[in-house]
Amino acid sequence: MALELHFAHPTPAAWDDVGTDAEERGWVERIRAGDPAAFEALYRAYWERLYAFAFRYLRSKEDAEEIVQEVFFRIWRRHAHWVPAGAVRNYLYLAVRNAAHDRLERTAVARRRRVGQREMAAEIDLEEADLAAAVERALAELPSKRSTICKLRLINELSYAEIAERLDISEKTVETQLARGLKFLRERITRA
Repeated sequence: MALELHFAHPTPAAWDDVGTDAEERGWVERIRAGDPAAFEALYRAYWERLYAFAFRYLRSKEDAEEIVQEVFFRIWRRHAHWVPAGAVRNYLYLAVRNAAHDRLERTAVARRRRVGQREMAAEIDLEEADLAAAVERALAELPSKRSTICKLRLINELSYAEIAERLDISEKTVETQLARGLKFLRERITRA
């Protein structure tokens, strides 16, 4: 038997309607037998209190409502096997507390993961910035023509022929100057 949880939320006046242990045990037996009226009675008796309890943990109306709904949904989904140990009210509060703790833990883990990813991205950005600065410093130390050839190749990504044409030199000169410039850059950057 499927049951949808569309009960109206009880008003605070319903807080006085919490049943006795014997009455609650009767609800449990009827719920186990699949009685939706007993389930609704339990829901109406405890929803508002459990919501307030969950809200104290989660500080979010939506999360508190969701947690309480999940607890009741789990009870109904497994109603035939539901046997709360001890007082029903204790079971309900414990179930809500555990669900709230799980929600908070998942949120904290997700937050730590996001922070860790941001920190890792910041570290990568910092490393890239350090590398770019080291390359800029090394390029500045090269003779002017060699520096220009290296920048045209590495930054502007021009071919040897394009560099030769632009600077009015031979491709062999580009190749030689670029090889010397790259060797110098590697040495400078590995020392940095």
